[in-house]
This record gives sequence, C-alpha cells and structure tokens, in this order.
Amino acid sequence: MIKIELQQTDNVLTTINKIKAVSDENIELVIPKESVLFENILNLKLIQQQSEKIQKTVGLTTEDEIGNILLDSLSGKEIGYLLENFETGQELPEPEKKLELPKPKLPRLKIPSLKKLIKGPVVILIILVILAGSFVFYGMTVPKAKASITVGSQPFTRSITVKVKADASTGVEEMILRGAKITTTIEESMEIETTGTKIVGEKAEGEIKIYNRTTSEIELEKGDKVTYKGKSTDLHYYLKDDVEIPESTPEDPLIAESKMVPGEASVKIEAEEIGDAHNIDENKSLEFSDYDTDELVAKTKEEISGGKSEELKIVAEEDRTNLSNELRSISLQKAEDSIKNKLGMGQNLIERSTQTKITSESFSADIDKEAEKLSLTQKVEGEALVYTENDLNNFITEYFKNVIPENHYMPDKDKEIKVEILGESTNSTLNAGEADIQVTLRSIVIPDIKEDEVKENLKGKTDEEAKNIIEGLKNVEYYEFSISPVVPFFSKVPFSDFLNPY
Repeated sequence: MIKIELQQTDNVLTTINKIKAVSDENIELVIPKESVLFENILNLKLIQQQSEKIQKTVGLTTEDEIGNILLDSLSGKEIGYLLENFETGQELPEPEKKLELPKPKLPRLKIPSLKKLIKGPVVILIILVILAGSFVFYGMTVPKAKASITVGSQPFTRSITVKVKADASTGVEEMILRGAKITTTIEESMEIETTGTKIVGEKAEGEIKIYNRTTSEIELEKGDKVTYKGKSTDLHYYLKDDVEIPESTPEDPLIAESKMVPGEASVKIEAEEIGDAHNIDENKSLEFSDYDTDELVAKTKEEISGGKSEELKIVAEEDRTNLSNELRSISLQKAEDSIKNKLGMGQNLIERSTQTKITSESFSADIDKEAEKLSLTQKVEGEALVYTENDLNNFITEYFKNVIPENHYMPDKDKEIKVEILGESTNSTLNAGEADIQVTLRSIVIPDIKEDEVKENLKGKTDEEAKNIIEGLKNVEYYEFSISPVVPFFSKVPFSDFLNPY
C-alpha cells in the first residue's frame, strides 16, 4: 500500500489526479486538518466513486475532528448533523471552485405611524403592504445561489532541444540557454619503489708475461684480447698498453741444435667485466685467439685482483611510465571532484562536459639514475559547463507560454522537468564550452475559468439559465448548482453586489 499525503488546498480534481498518477492499487489517502475537502461530504463521496471507477482501493484518514465525522458518515454510521439534502447513492460531482453568488437586500421600508392612520380599510391596506414588503424582502435576501464546478485536465508532454552555451545570453527564439564555465587547477603527487637494477664495481687488473716462441718479433696493441680458460667459463682480459715481444733465440748461439729460448715481454691487463670472478692467481696460463699456443702464450706474473661488484636499484623507464599512468587517473578524478565542489547554489553540472588535462609532470629522478624510490608531481587543469535552475525555469516559462492551448493554464506544482544530455555526435555538441540538452516538460493543462466572469454572467439568471451557462464552459466534467430556499417569483441568482456581498 502506498501513502499519499494531501495539502490543505488540494481539491477533488487534484486528489483524483494524484490517485490516478500512482500505479499501486491500494492507497492510503491522508487528508490534513482544515482541508477544503471537508467543506462538503460530497467531496469525499466523489473521491470514493472515482476511485472505484479506476479500480483502486482508497482508504481515507485524517486528524481533523469534523473530517472524521464526515468519514464515519461516509462509511454508513448515523450522524445527526450531516447534510440534510444528501441522498444515499446519488452520484454528484466534486466541486473544484465554489461560487457563492450574492443575494439581494431590500432597503428598509418606512412604515408610517399608526396613530396617523385612520382605522378601517387603511389599516388592512397597511397590513397587506407590510406582508408584501416582508415577502419581497425575504425573497430578495434569504435565497442564496451556490455553484460548484469541476473542470477536466489534459496531459501535456513536450520535448525540445536547447543549446547551453558558456557566457551567452538566454534566447528562446535562438533556443540558447545561458551557461558558465567552472575551472580548477590541482597538484597531485605519488611515490613508488623503483624496480630497475644495475651492477656496479671494479674490474680486476694485473700484469702478465708474454712468451714469443716464433723466430719473428710479434707486436701487440692496446686492447688486444687475451683469455684465461677456466673450469666453468672463459675469462677475457684486454692489454692496457702496446707491447713488442722479441723473437725466440738459441740458448747457445754457437750450437746449431741448441734449445730455443722464447722471447719475453710484460704488460698490464684489465678484465673485460667487473666483478670478483675475474680475480685469478699468479702463474696462470692465458692464450691469444690469433696465435697458437706454440707461437704465443702468456702467464700471470702476479695475481689478477681488485675485481668486485654490487647490485644497485635504479629508475627504469617502466617505473616512470607506470607511475605517470597511475597518478594520471587519480589526478584527473581529483580535478573532476574539485569542479563539483565549486558548484554554486542552484547550479547544475552538465555531465560529461568536464575536460581535464595534465599541464606538467616533475619526476624526482631520471631513467637509469640510482634511486630506491621515484616520486612524481602532476599539475592538472580542468573545466566544465554548468547552468542554473532559475535560468532553465525562466526559459521553459517563456517558451511554453505560447505553446499551451488558448484559455488554459499549467499549474506550477504539477510541472515535471527532465533534462537529458545528448552527447557528442554529428548532430549535437558536448564540451566545456557548449552542449546540447533535451528538455522534457510533463504536466497538465486546465481550462482557465475566470471566477469573476462566471459570477457576473450568472447574476439575475434563473436556475435553468444558470445551468446552461455552466454547461457551456469548456471541459466541465462535473458541476452542482442550486438556489435555496426556493421562493416563488424570486428563484434567481442574486445580482446586486451591494445588496448581498459574497
């Protein structure tokens, strides 16, 4: 069950429309104290009848004492002071407007003093005049006309496309609504652990002795490679200087078959890579790739030492890329949030019109630089398009005043406005400078019956003439008209305001 809480001024038509507007079939209708619905039990009867016609179950509740009495009567309880003219089961329309038409007052009749009158026929004539005057006075002052009219409403729905434009003036003919830009600038920072590594250290160094077993002098240049054949891997070294190794000579030049003594020369070498793996002991054999071992060999003259290494953390290119992307999403969101926080009273943000961009990035270290952590500071600028509810309402009022059917009006309380952002396309625009929106207005239109004009037209009319006038009004769904009490020759609507004010 759904609960509908009415206002004091909600009449029968408004109430029925509210009942029709909800989809629930079970409704609790809460009527406030001093509601206009309690002016006549027929109001409650009509609500009950119309609810049954649209197949909805409506329960009526109130805290108003008189209202509870009327509700008890409506449920069938006997209440002595209910309306005497109400007939059970009679379908009567609920009034929306109540017109109490004037009843005339006659000027006081000046009755001459009886002492000045003679007896006989004159006395009788005086009595008749008094009676006639009293009858006329009663007939012109006591009868009162009442008219209750309920007019029908028509649903009204219309959608229009409006362009919201920053710093422009609202123009209904151009279909432009004034907008404004909201801008912001923020600065956001983030820090991460670096993931890059590099090996740093010293290269092993030492001195070798080279043996030339050929009969010719051999010249080696700085940078020539010499290799130590290790058990698990070969270690490479480079000569640090140019060197000349003399040819081999006989041990005894006088003996033809004397043993040949290799030519010798010493030179400094340096390991190809850093690290202690290139540290080797003295008297280790080394070879040259361009010579056979029976031509040219070398041995360490001393330990090849001093090689060492360690792993350091450095800034990898991937570190900077990942940090920039991660901080970007945070910075852009912070810029959007900053814009929303700047919205003023009555301002509405056009969704998806927000535009943000990173204007600068500052890293704490460059790529390949030694660092345990890497930090980044980003500056972001943002802007978005907004409009005010007041401007939109004024635009709608101005536009629709020429669209509503003639002699009708649209109640403000029944207006429902929906705004939809159309988005960026070939036919629409959406950015921080301008955007196309679709505005849909849903409401009802009601014939604009002028109460004063109706009163004026009904003055002096008979019951039948008055009903014909009311029936001739536009979109009248229900009406009730009566003149009571009925006095012969005086059953007309009072017409002189000064005789009987409303």
